Order: sequence, then C-alpha cells, then structure tokens
Amino acid sequence: MQKVYYRLLFAFAAFWNLAAAMMLIFNPDFLLAQLGIKDTAARLLARSFASSVTTWGIGYALIAINRERFRNFAWLGVFSKSIYFTIYAVAYSASQITFSAFTPAILDLVFAGLFAEFLLRTSRKDAGC
Repeated sequence: MQKVYYRLLFAFAAFWNLAAAMMLIFNPDFLLAQLGIKDTAARLLARSFASSVTTWGIGYALIAINRERFRNFAWLGVFSKSIYFTIYAVAYSASQITFSAFTPAILDLVFAGLFAEFLLRTSRKDAGC
C-alpha cells in the first residue's frame, strides 16, 4: 500500500509542477496578474521560471517511476518547495500578494512535508520503498 501511496504522491506532484509550468509558458499573464505585476517584461521571467518548474516536475515523475533510484530527488523538492513557501509567506505577510496568490505556496509546503515524510520513512537500504 505504501508503494502505491508514494507513487501517487509523486505522480500528483509531477502533474502539479508540469501543469504550473504550462501555465507559466502559455499564460504567464495569469500569474503576473495574481501577483499584481503589470510589467510586460516580467513575462520572460515567468517563462524562464517554467524551465525550473518543469525540471522539478520531471524529477517527481522519476521518483514515481522508480523510488529507489531517484529517491534523493525528493530532497530537492523539500528544499525548493519550503523556500518557495517562505518567499510567498513573507510577501503575503507584508500584504504584497493576495491570499489567492499565496494558496499555491501553501500546497507546496504540504508537498514539502509529505516529501520529508517519504524521506524519513524510506532509505536506500529499503529496496521496497
């Protein structure tokens, strides 16, 4: 059951990141509007950020496919999602962004916690992780 749970967790995380990357590439104005950014040059930054978001999504998909081989990629998710949350939490606390713009960062913090739980419950020695 644990194998199925972790496979679904990382498959959903991959979907989340890849869907966000597609939004950043094809409709960056949506995110920019949520953040209150009106500078059209910011589209380039949003689209370039999509390359990192895509890479993390691929990493999560690899974990879903082979947890033992790609397990350590989850550490990158713990760190990056925690940092992302912190940046958005500070901006939200300073009233720089709305709660709706902050909401995806909350989900990323949940993912960071679940990834940390995965790392704590599994190990390289545990072939069935």
